[in-house]
Amino acid sequence: MLNAVVNMGVSTLAFSTDSDQDTVSSRLLAKATNTPTAVTEEWLRTEPEKCARLLAQYDFLRWDFRPDPSLDDIWHGLYAYHEAEGRYPDQTVIDIASDVGHDTGDEWGSLRDLMRQAKVIARETGTHLLLVHHASDSERTKRPCPRRSDIHGKVAAIPELIVTCGTTNTGDLHVACVKNRHAKADADASNHFPMHLDAATSLVGDYIERPHAPAYGGWGQDQHEYAEREEGW
Repeated sequence: MLNAVVNMGVSTLAFSTDSDQDTVSSRLLAKATNTPTAVTEEWLRTEPEKCARLLAQYDFLRWDFRPDPSLDDIWHGLYAYHEAEGRYPDQTVIDIASDVGHDTGDEWGSLRDLMRQAKVIARETGTHLLLVHHASDSERTKRPCPRRSDIHGKVAAIPELIVTCGTTNTGDLHVACVKNRHAKADADASNHFPMHLDAATSLVGDYIERPHAPAYGGWGQDQHEYAEREEGW
């Protein structure tokens, strides 16, 4: 999510229930400087002026770090943004959807209510609404990317676009489009593509194929292969 909103570069109001201010700040610093978060977390304590200078480039992101915002909190946050900026944000992020508090209803009923309210928010404010949500994690879950049917709460009916993500044993991030109301999609998540993930620096980018280490086959074989390459060149 963090890489997505940074790459989009549009005005964003983000409700981060899953990560607090220090966690998000350290990840943004890591991404900006290609430095492990283990180091940037220390910068927040020892070099606050440096951190403020580096984080200033992300001023198009506005954060709300309440761990359990209600739907009223989200609406009030949007109204406050409009009051300050004269317009609604281009994008609103809720990470994680299941953390949004509800007064009544079970967890799945609350999630479905959130989906309905999300449609109202998007239409009335014109903001692009990005919700981060979990999928099931069991032996029956599709790997590396969950299917549309694996999404918790069966809330896939309303969203326009759904992308599922998962990692492989080699540490690569794979992404699948399991719903797209305006183009092709694969609900079974069989058509997924890899992306490069560097967890230490909180970076997601284009896939980088890892070179295979050549097997040593003895001096004679190496010389023969080298000669063939030279001739082909």
